[in-house]
Amino acid sequence: MIQLSAVIIAYNEERNIAHCLDSIKEIADEIIVVDSFSSDRTKEICESYGAKVHQHKFEGHIQQKNYIFRKSFFPFRTLS
Repeated sequence: MIQLSAVIIAYNEERNIAHCLDSIKEIADEIIVVDSFSSDRTKEICESYGAKVHQHKFEGHIQQKNYIFRKSFFPFRTLS
């Protein structure tokens, strides 16, 4: 069976991130979040779901995707 890494770019998504994580937790073997140093509870919520959270200064969407794809272990699909 193919294993899947789910990759999420986030910044101050406290209100939305749990819904996002709920929608992928059953199909993803790994959840990786690149967080641009959120000032809310985004990081803590992601960690409570078992996501690997990497904090990285936001340099643009393409740069964030390239950064986090290098951190994923399994094949990935973009959801943007």
